[in-house]
This record gives sequence, C-alpha cells and structure tokens, in this order.
Amino acid sequence: MGNGSRAGHVVPNHDVAASAARAIVRNVVAAASAAGRAVSVAVVDGAGVPVAFERMDGALRFSADLATAKARTAAAFGRATATMEEQLGDRPVFAQSFVQQGSWYLGRGGHPLLVDGRPVGGVGVSGDAAQYEDELARAAAESFGRDAGG
Repeated sequence: MGNGSRAGHVVPNHDVAASAARAIVRNVVAAASAAGRAVSVAVVDGAGVPVAFERMDGALRFSADLATAKARTAAAFGRATATMEEQLGDRPVFAQSFVQQGSWYLGRGGHPLLVDGRPVGGVGVSGDAAQYEDELARAAAESFGRDAGG
C-alpha cells in the first residue's frame, strides 16, 4: 500500500491556526481592558480542542470553564450560542439533558469562527454581563472572518 491508498477514506481538517487564535485572544483582552472589564476568552479548533486562552486578572475563576464551553459549542454547531439559547428556551428538559452530555453552553458569549461558511473553530467569552460577552465574541468572530476571507 503506497501513499494515498486511503483516498476517499479521510477528509482534511481545517482548523483555526494557533497564531490567529492568539491574535483573537489578544484583541478581546485589549477591548475588555480598554473598557475596564475583566473576562476569560477561549479559542478552540473545529473539534473543540483549546488553542488559545486567557483569564484576565480579576475575571471570575469559573468564567474560564464557561468561556471554553461557549467556544466549543459554537464550533460544534457552527452558530452563535445565543441562537441556541433562543431555540431551546421552550425545551428546558432537552436543553438540560443536552448540557449534561458534555461541556456545552446554551447562552450568549460564543461565536463560531467561519471560513467559507464552515466552522474552523470557535471563540467564547465569559466573566461579565451576557450582552457584553456576546458583543466581544461576535466582534472577534467577525474580525476573524474578514481576515480569513470567510
């Protein structure tokens, strides 16, 4: 069996680059610092594996896990976590059961990182008001999309 004998059996992975993930974290931290706020920000790859992370001084400790869960959820579903909150609001039993299956988050603050409409990762922000977290994550994802041509 030579190289390429498995063609058709494997699909390529397209994930956010570590350098881009670190830039996203720096940009979110800079924006939060400028506003006098402290948050945790996480960037994960398309499989939900952490690539870059920071918990700013003063950010609540539990916000670290929530930021990662938000990023993972956005990457897995390819959509903002706020949309899942809205869609599952009338299905509390399903939402609770779903969250118990893994490290998921069904609220504001997570956005997918898209290239050509396909998720290559996600960004999650936690530690402040939900609306502010969502604004930071949305701005980071939009900036990534512009930079990546997606």
